[in-house]
Amino acid sequence: MEINKSVSELEDAINKLKELIEKEVSDEEKAKLYIELGNTYVLLSDQKMPKENLTNALISFDMAEKLSKSSEVLEIVENMKGYLFFKLAFIEERNYNLKKSIEHYEKALKYRTQEKDPYKYASTKYNLGNSYISLRDGNERENILTAIKHFEDSYNVRKENKNSIEFGMIANALGLSYLMLSELANDEKEALSFLTKAITYFSEAEKVFNVSDNPLDYAMINNNLGVCFTRIALLGMDKEKNLKKGIEYYKRTLAVYTPEDFPEDYGTTMYNIGLAYSNLSKVVSMPDKATFLKNAEEYLKKSLEVFNIDQHKDFYARIWYNLGVTYKDLASFYKSKEYREEEREAFSNALDALSEDESPFAVATAHFYIAQSLYEDGNSEEALKHYKIAQSIAEKFDKKLAEDLSAIIKQLEALK
Repeated sequence: MEINKSVSELEDAINKLKELIEKEVSDEEKAKLYIELGNTYVLLSDQKMPKENLTNALISFDMAEKLSKSSEVLEIVENMKGYLFFKLAFIEERNYNLKKSIEHYEKALKYRTQEKDPYKYASTKYNLGNSYISLRDGNERENILTAIKHFEDSYNVRKENKNSIEFGMIANALGLSYLMLSELANDEKEALSFLTKAITYFSEAEKVFNVSDNPLDYAMINNNLGVCFTRIALLGMDKEKNLKKGIEYYKRTLAVYTPEDFPEDYGTTMYNIGLAYSNLSKVVSMPDKATFLKNAEEYLKKSLEVFNIDQHKDFYARIWYNLGVTYKDLASFYKSKEYREEEREAFSNALDALSEDESPFAVATAHFYIAQSLYEDGNSEEALKHYKIAQSIAEKFDKKLAEDLSAIIKQLEALK
């Protein structure tokens, strides 16, 4: 079946296959026709009514299974059912359908052995890994570790040709698995180990996908490498070197993530670069510190060209909050009233989008930084108002912070 057929062509093919099934007397031949019918429904599901057509495909493969007991048919049926339940999982009943997907892929492996057909075996192992890594049933760490085992089995088959697209996809899947696992690590040492493995696999995948032939894969892998290196830096490993590497990989994605074609990916990358420059400014000396803070300001501002308070409230708040921190540091270095004014405006904009219930620490610290800035500009009365707001919020989540703020408030009130 050609994959580029139009909706009408696919619907005509379905009708013809149904007619052929009605006329066919041999069960084995009918089973093959049902497989072709199922495959056609799968192609149609990519263009219209995905749930209905995927369900029709499942029914077709069920019929093929009932009519034939040949290993060739059963292998195709079980593998395709694994694929269909995987696709259905992203339409409805995610965990139920993913577990059904796993069940059928495992049945397919009874026929798709490494000895019989290593490439089909590797393909099903890769798909099985994707089903496990997509589960969200509260056992994420265990599921990712299981996915890694399946990806590794597939990797070991495909590593004989490290330039193939298939190898690149598997290496990327392993990198993503270890990146996800790093977020569930038991401690920083384990997180560092997982991130190091992720970098190894993403680096292998990066050699396969280039910006000309595989732009989206290229951008995704370079973005993930950016994430890995910046996280390793934040864990304390050679901060300057790894932050610079992270920035380099993030910038590579901009060959693909343009504001015209991928505005949200572009905006997110601008934010990630800005944040990395902000963190980099904390580990270097002048004049590099000032340069990196200016870079942080530039990239964070560019991300605001994409994200607004109405459609991206949380991200909008995060950007303005980090701009506030950047201006605070610039004001400190340059002893600049202008930067203090920019700082207060940034934190005020962040507060417009922040919820005290959802982000009490961010709201409290934003008021605290505004208060500090006002006090430095000689406006003790307004500073006191913000210190009091910060103190009342801190009472709810950090008694020690609230006590420290109370002490500042008393000192200011004594100066009146």
